[in-house]
Amino acid sequence: MPIPPSIILLPGNMCDERLWRGESGAIVNTLGARAPVRDADFSRDDSIAAMAARTLEAIPGPIIAIGFSMGAIVAVEMWVQAPERIAGLVLLGYNATADLPERSAHRPRQQAEAHAGGLERLLADELKPNYLAAAHRGDTALLDLLLDMGMRLGPEVFVRQSEALRMREDRRAALGRITVPVLLGCGVEDTLCPPAWHADWAARIPDATLFTVPGAGHMLPLEAPLTLARHLDEWLTAKDIA
Repeated sequence: MPIPPSIILLPGNMCDERLWRGESGAIVNTLGARAPVRDADFSRDDSIAAMAARTLEAIPGPIIAIGFSMGAIVAVEMWVQAPERIAGLVLLGYNATADLPERSAHRPRQQAEAHAGGLERLLADELKPNYLAAAHRGDTALLDLLLDMGMRLGPEVFVRQSEALRMREDRRAALGRITVPVLLGCGVEDTLCPPAWHADWAARIPDATLFTVPGAGHMLPLEAPLTLARHLDEWLTAKDIA
């Protein structure tokens, strides 16, 4: 009898497991009714390839990889490294390209500032607030959570993850070779990885389903967890992979 797949949740840059647990755990509860759910750990590695390899090693058998932002980049890398292990991919707030020059140029300065004790300022002023939809930029509880996740992980993790993003490979060519079902989603107000990019990625993937969420920005799992849970449930039912 075939082994049923496990679901692995792959967080974004400087996010922990709380990324997936908004609205009383709507996302993990929806997924957990279908298959075992695990959280990936991206705190120890400084490359996307190493993050993918560690995650594949930690979980036996087939996997449905659900990734957000950096986690989506790792999810595709998992497929590149072990396509026979991957039953399906969910890519949220995804960018298939290498690090954009305008973002890569800032990373050494940000890494140095984090090392020098400036992580809290970076998180509060430069990073997370810019990722939210307009309606959520004054949500103090959400902003506090984003800051707390980043500060809990700390400056060393920030530097490692920043370097992993800076040195990542362009995976646009790999998208056309993906043979499993893929769900892509983003907020309509995502300015970091906008809807037009997701339409491009979806057009390259043979079996892709695309959705967008009005009123959400880049932090889709926290800005619209109920909507995301519904899309995940509908897609898993339609593709019959969990």
